[in-house]
Amino acid sequence: MRYRGNGEFPFYQFQHLSACRGINHFVSSGLKNIGFTEFAESGLVRQNRLSLAKAVGFRADCLVTAHQVHSAHVCVVTAWDAGCGSLDRESRLPETDALVTADAGVCLMVLSADCVPVLLYEPVRRVVAAVHAGWRGTVARIAMETVKVMQQQFGCCSGSILAGIGPSIGKCCFEVDEEVAVSFKRLFPDAGEVVFAGRSPGKFQVDLWAANRKELVDAGLKPEHIEVAGMCSVCHPEHFFSYRRDGKAAGRFGAGIVLQESDL
Repeated sequence: MRYRGNGEFPFYQFQHLSACRGINHFVSSGLKNIGFTEFAESGLVRQNRLSLAKAVGFRADCLVTAHQVHSAHVCVVTAWDAGCGSLDRESRLPETDALVTADAGVCLMVLSADCVPVLLYEPVRRVVAAVHAGWRGTVARIAMETVKVMQQQFGCCSGSILAGIGPSIGKCCFEVDEEVAVSFKRLFPDAGEVVFAGRSPGKFQVDLWAANRKELVDAGLKPEHIEVAGMCSVCHPEHFFSYRRDGKAAGRFGAGIVLQESDL
């Protein structure tokens, strides 16, 4: 990823998605909270979202967010949904963890404070998606389910899809008990790239980046079309919020993508 430090709100962009005409995207810096969390001041969150929209270059009133519940539910978004959850918590789309659209101008955003944000773009059919993949969503194969929706609803070719796996808790910090580790071992026959022995007896380390990358490859994406940020949200308090590090007081950073009105 590349750091975009100019403007009122610093953010990051994936290198291969940045080279694509017709889209705009971002992973926001954790220096400013954009999540309407329990401890957040709503007015400040709204101002931060407006600042982010201005810095990145999308319309804040066309932003769409959802009530994320760690599911494998994928929602197809249209221009009629523009503004849902943009500047408040109440109007967000209900209980979904992945958003897909083929409508230009609609900015899809997922929020994170350790979970894996995944951005997808299919340039032939011009379809974008934003995915929130916590460990439960990863086990439920939400990244793969999102690709399926892109194929079934819009005729996308998985081999053409570009993916960006954003910052999240890394395997260095994601220590889990045996029950969670077994869930990943069942999902991935070759779990050696995903699950590792932990530092403490009975504990394991899980690599969510590798898990989501495997899911995308299994869904038909070309390995060279997948960019992994490789930045641990826990290890970088100066850049990202982390629930595991900061608890309930943690803010949220966001990952978003939007089709521009024209790619000409």
